[in-house]
Formats: sequence, structure tokens, C-alpha cells
Amino acid sequence: MQRILWNVIDWVVIVLDHCKPIRVCLLVLTLATLVIANVNQATELFLIAMWADPSSTRYVFLLATSALAGLAIWYTTHNAYRLTYPRWPALEDPRAAGLRHWIPRILGILVPLLVVFGYLMALRGMPHAVCSTQAQCDRRDVRAAGLLLVAAAMIVFFIGRERWLRAVAARAERAITPRVTSITSLGTVPLSVFLAVLMLNVLITVLVAVQPRQFDGMGSLAVLLISGSFFCMSGGFLCMLADRRGIPLLTLMVLLAVALHALHLNDNHRVRQYPSMSTHQRPKPPPADYRPDFDAYAQAWLQSRCNRQRMCPVIVVSTEGGGLRSAAWTAMVLSRFTALIDQTLPPTDGEPMFERYLFGASGVSGGSLGLATYVTSLQVAPHTGLSAQTRSERILDHDFLAPVMANAWFIDFTQRWLPGALLDDRGRALTRAWEQAAQAQGVDAFAQPFAALYESNSNHASTRVPALFFNSTTVGQGWRFIQHPFRPFADNPWTTAYDGSRWLDPRVPLSEVVLNSARFTYLSPAGTLQTADTDASLSPSTLQLVDGGYFENSGTTTLRELMHRVHAIATSQGQPLRFIVLHISNDPSLRDFVDAHDPAHPLPFYSAACPRARSPTELHSYGEATAPVVALLDTRDARGELARSQLLASLHVNVANPERGDVLWHMRLCAGNYPLPLGWSISPPVFEEMHRQLEQNYPMASMGAWLAQQLKDASQP
Repeated sequence: MQRILWNVIDWVVIVLDHCKPIRVCLLVLTLATLVIANVNQATELFLIAMWADPSSTRYVFLLATSALAGLAIWYTTHNAYRLTYPRWPALEDPRAAGLRHWIPRILGILVPLLVVFGYLMALRGMPHAVCSTQAQCDRRDVRAAGLLLVAAAMIVFFIGRERWLRAVAARAERAITPRVTSITSLGTVPLSVFLAVLMLNVLITVLVAVQPRQFDGMGSLAVLLISGSFFCMSGGFLCMLADRRGIPLLTLMVLLAVALHALHLNDNHRVRQYPSMSTHQRPKPPPADYRPDFDAYAQAWLQSRCNRQRMCPVIVVSTEGGGLRSAAWTAMVLSRFTALIDQTLPPTDGEPMFERYLFGASGVSGGSLGLATYVTSLQVAPHTGLSAQTRSERILDHDFLAPVMANAWFIDFTQRWLPGALLDDRGRALTRAWEQAAQAQGVDAFAQPFAALYESNSNHASTRVPALFFNSTTVGQGWRFIQHPFRPFADNPWTTAYDGSRWLDPRVPLSEVVLNSARFTYLSPAGTLQTADTDASLSPSTLQLVDGGYFENSGTTTLRELMHRVHAIATSQGQPLRFIVLHISNDPSLRDFVDAHDPAHPLPFYSAACPRARSPTELHSYGEATAPVVALLDTRDARGELARSQLLASLHVNVANPERGDVLWHMRLCAGNYPLPLGWSISPPVFEEMHRQLEQNYPMASMGAWLAQQLKDASQP
């Protein structure tokens, strides 16, 4: 028994020693497996690649990069085992020859199999894992089979290569893979390959720094596979050099990164205060504040649209976070209402009637992007709901995740080891991608100052654009950070929140304030907000911003406070108001706070009758170690539920005559017949599913007709 125990311990030591020279590749594969199995946003990438994305080009890139990553891992581990290491004598043990022979092959084959595994994990979490057309079923089955064929082809390659090498070695009477004692003894070909990969890695890093959208069109998974290939080959080669000399390279790199981070010597995540500012620069002093006053804006808005002799309809919107899914759904809902009312009340002087009576909106994360896309799309001729819908979909129909991933793994990763902030971060890659996608559709507003949307030829603010409020969250305090295009309020109307205009430069770009609302789960880094303003009352002088959904994801808390402010201003003018609230959500697991689902009677409340998909945390019980963490994270959703209920309770509803009171329509997404991925990538079939739900789940014709009549009556002299 003791002998067996010692044999087990001996083999454990041998296996551990065999893991050490290939630890970079093992770390990459382990991290990929953990992310695939536990991170919903990651598994949804596989749904996009294997099912939702109709592009054959991106699928070919996925196949090619899967094979490339597999070969990179195999080649690196194969050559790592050819070296001898004085401090790891177990690598010389002849009993472990089988390990050194098979581990590189198995790790190489794992890559395409991991992609298939990720797809299966994504399907497992789908409430509707069935496809609506035969073409969709065929596409996803063929694509899964294609990856299995790549794995099979790699097996054939490894076996065929081995037999060929054995035959050559037998004729030459030498070993197939001779062990060597130095890097230079590996041979000309391996050294040339590793050095070429290192130089290519540097070149791609420079190219991504110059043009972050270098990998556009390849797909996010392909970018991740390319990044993993470089990690394995470049990192593996550098570790070989260090391991031969007994230098703990990875430990030294981790210590360096931690030290630079702790000393704040390489923070390249600064919030851009003006269009020309980079994320690695400190801001310059702001100019004189030329932003409009909110109260003056509200007074002018009411005077230009309302008649004191009748109740004035005021449309307000709150839209929840949810990545590009939320952005697309928000822009689609608002554009559709605009187009419906355009049919009855054509735009006047280039101003659609729906937008004219849309006073303001509160957005979180992707909802903020949707609001910005809708509003800016309407500023371009022909200024109609139909054109805004088409333009919005073209802007958002992009893989925004690919440039973020390219920047994260080539630029931000490199920056972690450099003293001094030298390079733009992945957040800037995302805002630049938004700006370029919008500019391709003739929309320049994303790259321009947020406040520029409200400039007019007169000295007064333009009321042709709704008042937009984008919610972020501060790291040190956990408060809301509310961004808007107006100068700071004289008296702060927000509870447990900062008035963002006190810290933000009047020139802050629209894309940057949207990003500040959408800095979520490491995809977009926490932004360091610094100002060169010398105002001593500005406290704290520096803030860190993350996604607005950390506080609450609905945006309704800010909307309710906005409505209270507007109501007070209207009351001072003797103007009666009625609010028409559109709350836009996109999470099928959301508990509906509106219990009114009769499409024949959408007043005063309406919401689609969706079977609720339970969230993953509701499907499991947790132990004493994980339960507090899960509960803490779930309070975020609970705060959103509380905020929605408070918004509903704050409305003044006329049950006897709903047309005389406030109205709330909850425009939500259901589970549907097609996967609706959460992230920064979307595809045309997702838009089709959203269109289907909008027309089938909501009485859009009667809603639009009623709303058009209210606006028509209000516009009468």
C-alpha cells in the first residue's frame, strides 16, 4: 500500500512538472473553459457565431482561427517539451515519454472542441432552443459539424505527421524529436517561427493602436482565438527563454503589473472630457460653460407645445440596460412610434410630432446607446420615423465587440506592463466604433460634444431634441452619476446621486457619456473622471465611473425625479400635464410590474403577456460560501424592481376616464422564437425577431392612433 501511495505521489510530481513549461497554454485553455462555463455574455458569443449570425465569411474565419489556435498550442507545447530544464528533472523521466508525446496533440485538438462546447453550453441556457425555420436548423447543425471536422482534421494531421517523421527518422537513423539543452538548438525553423510570431505580435499591436477596428468583419470569437494564439506562442517562447535560466517570468510580470496598478502609474482609462482628448491624457481646463439651463429649457418646451386651457401630453421614456440588444430594441420601439404618428401627423419643419412631444428620457447602459442612436438619427434628413428606424438599425448592426477584444488583448494587456499611460484603452475603441458606424450613416453627433445637440442660432437652447439623461455609477460611493447636456443644477434634484455636469466638461463627446453609462463587467473598464476645474467646492475632485446598472438597471429612479421637476415647473406656469410613460425593457426574465395585458384596452397601462423565463440564480440553491455573493448581486435586480414599482405608484391615473390621466406602456422583450444575445454584437435575424415581437405582442396600430389623437388635440391653438 505504501509503495502504491509513493507511486501516486511520484506521478503527481511528474504531471505537475510537465505542466510547468506549458503553463501559458494551460492558463489560456483553463481561463477559456471557466469563462465558457460560467459567463453568460461569453456563451452568447457562440450563439451569435453558430446560430444567429448569417455571415458565412465570419464562420470561415471562426474555422480558420480555431485551427490556427489549435496548431499554435500544439506547436508551442511540442517545442517546450523538446527542451531540457535543470530545475524540472521529471521532464527527463522516460516513463513520462507518453505524456510529452500526447499532451501537445490533445491540447491542440481541444480548441475546436471548446468552441463546440461553448455552443452547447449556450443552447443549454436557452429557454427556446428550437429554430423557427429549417434553414436556421441546417445552419447551426452544419456549423457545429464543421468544427468537429476541424478537430478530426487536426487528429489526422498529428497522426499522419508522426508516421511521416518516423519513416524519415528510420531512414536517417536518428531520433524523431531529439531533446535539446538550449533554445538555439531547437533548430532554424522553430526559432524562425517563434521570432516571426513575436514580431507579428508587435506589428498587430501597433496596427490596433492606430486603427482599433483592424479585425472588423472577422467576428469576436475569431479575434479571441487569434489573441489566444499569440498568448500561447509569444508567451510560451518567452517562458522557454526564462525557464532555461531559472527566471520566474510570469511571477515577475504579475508583480510588476500589480505594482504599476497600485501606484496608479499606468491608468489609461481616463474619461475623455473633450473630443480631442485621449484616455491616457489628463484633461485641460474647461472653457466657459455654454450649456443651456434645464429649467429654461423646460419652460421653453412647455410654452412652445402646451396650452394652459387644456391638459398637455408629455411623453417620457426610461430604457433599461442590456448591451446592444437593449440599444436595438430601444431605437426600434421609439422609431416605430414615430413612424406610426408620422402617418397621421406628418413632420412639421422637419420635426416629427412624436419627437416634438417627447420631453425627456433616462437611459442605462445599452439603453443609453439606443436613445442616442434614435435621437441623432432623427437629426439627419428626411427626419422621419421610418428613416430613423432604418438608419438606427444600420448603425447598430455591427460587431462592436471585436474592436473591444482586439484592444483589450493587444493594447490594454500591453499597457499593464508599461510605466506611464501611453495608449488609448478598449473603452475608446468602443466609442470610436460607435462614432464610425454612425458617420457611415451620415450621423456625426456621436463624435461631437453632447451639448452641441441643443445649440441653436438664438441665445436659447433648442427644444427640438429631447432632454437625455444617461445614468452611470460611482465606484467609491455607489451613487448614481447622472449625465445630461445642461449646466449644473443650482439645487440638486437627484437623491443619492451626483449631478454629472459639475464634473463633466461642456465639450464632453456624446459617445463618451454613453460609454460612461455602459462600463460593465470588464468589457468596458471603469473610467477615471478627472477635471482641471479649480472649483474648490468640487468634492470629490476625482471619481471612478462604472455602468449605471450597478445602482439599478431600469433608469426609472432618474425618470421619476425628472418628472417631478418638470411637473413643478409646469405647476408654476399654471400648465396642467399628463405623462405618457414608455418603459422599455429587454430582459425576458424580468418580473413584470404592469398587470395589464389586454390589447383591446391598452389604457392606462399595458404590457405584453410574456411567460417569464426564470433567471439562472433562481434555478439553484447555494452553499454558505456563495449564497451571500449571489444575494448581493441579485439586489441589483431587486433595486430595479423597486424603482419600477415606485414609478408606477407615482403616476396619477384616471380609472374612470383613462384618457384624462397618466399612461404607462411597458415595452418589453419576451423569450421569443430566436436567441436574443446580450453583448456588443448583434445580427440581422435578431432585428427580425424584435420586429416580430413588436408587431405581434403590442397593439401598435391602436396605440399609435390614440397617441396621434392626443398630440393632435394638444397642438390645436
